[in-house]
Amino acid sequence: MTRVRDFQKRFKFDRYTGFGSGLNNQGDRLLNRDGTFNVSRTGQGFWERISPFHQLITMPWTHFMTMIISAFLALNFLFTSGYYVIGLDEITGIYHTKPISRFIEIFAFSAQTLTTVGYGRVSPIGDFASLLASLEALVGLLSFALVTGLLYGRFSRPFARLLYSENALIAPFQDKTALMFRIANARKNQLIECEATVLFNYHDKETNARRFINIELEYAKVNALSLSWTIVHPIDEKSPIYGLNQADLEELQPEIILMFKAFDDTYSQNIHTRLSYNFKEIIWGAKFDPMYKRSESGFSTVLELNKIGQYQLMELPDLTKEKTEVY
Repeated sequence: MTRVRDFQKRFKFDRYTGFGSGLNNQGDRLLNRDGTFNVSRTGQGFWERISPFHQLITMPWTHFMTMIISAFLALNFLFTSGYYVIGLDEITGIYHTKPISRFIEIFAFSAQTLTTVGYGRVSPIGDFASLLASLEALVGLLSFALVTGLLYGRFSRPFARLLYSENALIAPFQDKTALMFRIANARKNQLIECEATVLFNYHDKETNARRFINIELEYAKVNALSLSWTIVHPIDEKSPIYGLNQADLEELQPEIILMFKAFDDTYSQNIHTRLSYNFKEIIWGAKFDPMYKRSESGFSTVLELNKIGQYQLMELPDLTKEKTEVY
């Protein structure tokens, strides 16, 4: 049974997605698996291209703390070297005579000056050493003020930690089929007024362009994401996937783009996340396993986040008896 699809007549293309339509000018997919846009920017100078504040705010915590500790050690090593250049005779209170022990003692004095602790046993007595110590104290004050601002920015920035199923499924749904994927909140914060928008992006061979169709969902909004949410797109006459088999879908080179937004009750701000599935990440003929159950005490619900992407393969309903439609 052959179904001829004329998407241009049957569907209204979304031309305001911001992704563009030129297939030959774009990469393999529009969104990476982490939700970032698959775009590399060129044509700018080095200083125009870098954005220190953005990088420091968004980098992983391990990288951020490693950078802070490295900068602290580097500054102390720099000022310790400066005291050696000036001469240790301009510093009093040094007890050790061995070179390595003396270096550690001067390094500790530099750290105490940089942090404005100043224990007092080791102190500058010469003019140049006093000037260098004053400069180091100023650098320390400015550095810690900068780090404090960055820490506040990182902690105060709303950041959603949503879990997505690794695959989208073509699953049985109300005697027909549906495209499904599942999300859940990995944190204990409350997400309310949740809304999902899903775009069906495919390759139009006639124009060699990408087309975007805003597909309908069973529920596009939920009041709260307390458990998991299986986002369902029924594959009926209103769906661009209706009547297509696996080979037809692969030929379209689809990318299913999910855009999710919600209100974070902890930060009192809106959060936004994105994800996409290409054809290789769509499982044909499967259904998600349940991922929550009653607790042993019977007084609460257990949400098993490790089951966010678990599914069972199963046969899809036979729809070949339906009337053939030619568009």
